[in-house]
Amino acid sequence: MLNDDRSEGKFIQKLIILLDANLEDENFGVTELAREAGLSRSQLHRRLKAINGKSTSLFIREYRLSRALELLQGNVATVSEIAYKVGFRSATYFNSSFKKLYGYPPGEVKRRKSVTTELAKQAEVSDTQNKVSGKSGKSAGKTRVILVAAVLVLALMATIIFTLRNGNKLSPDSSISANLDKSIAVLPFKNYSGDPSLDPFCDGMTDEVISRLTKIKSISKVISRTSAFNYKDTDKSMPEIAAELQVTHILEGNFQKSGNKIKVNLQLINAQMDDHFWSDEYSGDWDSNDIFKIQAAVAENVAKHMEVEVAEEETISIQKRPTENNEAYRNYLLAQSQKYKDNEQSFANAIPLYEKAIKLDSGFIEPYIGLADVWISGGLVWGIYPEQEAWANAKKALEKARDIDENYAGLKDMLYTGYFYYDWDFMGVEPYFQYRLEKHVFDRTPVGADFGIKTGRYEEVIMNMNKSIAQDPSVGIFYTFKGMALLLAGKKQQAVALMENNIPLHSDNWWYLRESTKLLYYLGDFAKSKEQLIKIRRNFPDYPPILMWFNAVYAQMDGDAGQVAKYLQELQNEYQKGSSGSPAWFLALYYCSIKDYDQTFNWLQKSYENHDVEMTWLKEEPLLQPLKSDPRYIELYRQVGFSKFDKYLAKK
Repeated sequence: MLNDDRSEGKFIQKLIILLDANLEDENFGVTELAREAGLSRSQLHRRLKAINGKSTSLFIREYRLSRALELLQGNVATVSEIAYKVGFRSATYFNSSFKKLYGYPPGEVKRRKSVTTELAKQAEVSDTQNKVSGKSGKSAGKTRVILVAAVLVLALMATIIFTLRNGNKLSPDSSISANLDKSIAVLPFKNYSGDPSLDPFCDGMTDEVISRLTKIKSISKVISRTSAFNYKDTDKSMPEIAAELQVTHILEGNFQKSGNKIKVNLQLINAQMDDHFWSDEYSGDWDSNDIFKIQAAVAENVAKHMEVEVAEEETISIQKRPTENNEAYRNYLLAQSQKYKDNEQSFANAIPLYEKAIKLDSGFIEPYIGLADVWISGGLVWGIYPEQEAWANAKKALEKARDIDENYAGLKDMLYTGYFYYDWDFMGVEPYFQYRLEKHVFDRTPVGADFGIKTGRYEEVIMNMNKSIAQDPSVGIFYTFKGMALLLAGKKQQAVALMENNIPLHSDNWWYLRESTKLLYYLGDFAKSKEQLIKIRRNFPDYPPILMWFNAVYAQMDGDAGQVAKYLQELQNEYQKGSSGSPAWFLALYYCSIKDYDQTFNWLQKSYENHDVEMTWLKEEPLLQPLKSDPRYIELYRQVGFSKFDKYLAKK
């Protein structure tokens, strides 16, 4: 066992023996080397780091490349053949890795060797002449030193000249290169099966690869599913997509099914250079768990070719199967494909599919999360379900998910989102808000932004959104959160500039359109706000109360009393039906905008009694600022829980 060896030299030598024995096997990687060495992955990683400062994957790759250099210098085979001999399936990846380490491509080895050999021969001839002529040992030794130095200098100059001629800088130290930020976007896999009914499974494969890659901490950024799917069927080039998403790598692929066989083809691309430096094909049986094996293998191989370290616990997480029931998994994927359509009918389609998946495998956590997401979105955002009914159903699903795995990614965010909007539990949410600020937990849930805005922590939100934008600049909602925080912090011109720069980039996104309509209204840019409102009505079928409010506001500005009455009646009808979307709140805002404050408080009271989620705006809502000294406002402020929360913050 290598654990018993105390000599660092012996330890490295034994690793080399193991690598030599498996040199041609490209699948002999970190896990296999650790197993053969009698160590865990983490033990091997720590020991190599202590000896030479390199990760295990870097140690393996550099050893393979050093053996390749020996073979190339011996001129035993072609470059492609040698690539396979040292465990590189892709000659393109071998070439790029070799050049990164040595500063020149493998095809240059023979020429460089001949130059160096000729210089060495000249040094040897000169040394012989010194001996024949009877020069003293001291003089001859001095001559040898000068000639050897000349050989090294000329060899270095040859490297520099070649590198500069090829338009490249000298390669940095490989250990430095390995530590540069690595980021990736997984583009939606294409369905090459010729069967549109397989689209959900194709999209599901993309989702799962994204999910597994996010488990690898050494990948600095994995673009979210929502952002990646904006590029479905895009005609943009890889460098364009990379520039927009600010990533170093892009993975694209396709999914095929024929009979009971499935096949996935992938290409990993150096995004800035548009260099397809690795490709692979994975196949398996449809009626088996092969799909999960493929998803895990893809994530591990992508990490390997991105040259990032995967910790032992991350490998275990990546390889974990979500369910052993294939039918449950397929129902889950069908439900997901419906949920992502984000409308009333698709939500209605998704719910029974999630429930069927749960019935088939009650320990399968993902359907509980998806089901809760439908209820929360349908009640909180779209106004489809009564808010408290929606939260009760979502909370039930989330608590069952927590019983399965309390550390499941996103579970806490969804729970705290509900605690904030539906329960108004500000003190309960505060510690989690602080945790998110400290750790900058990256995703789109509103706890890190909306909670901060609505409780008056503008600067914290601005800082958090700056980090989020740097992480994924394609997410429009980050800009509207930041813009609202800037406005409330008294930085109106910065908010205006932010919106001017970003409106054209995100105007096909419902969330951005809704929030930018509101923010532009508060900024006083009514023309642009109306333009955003028109885009929503033109491109999206759903019609929640917030849009009825905007219609009434702009009809009033236009002096169209008939239209005002129509939209106010729509809001009152929604209130009478007990609809979600906070219709009473938006009626209050309308009356506040025309300075009818008695009606404002009439509807605010109704909103409070309904426990509307929009009541979380009571503290910071711009339209309500003139009413803050009114006793009716002060009492509502107390009843919602803000007075108690203010005292809680003051004590901290």
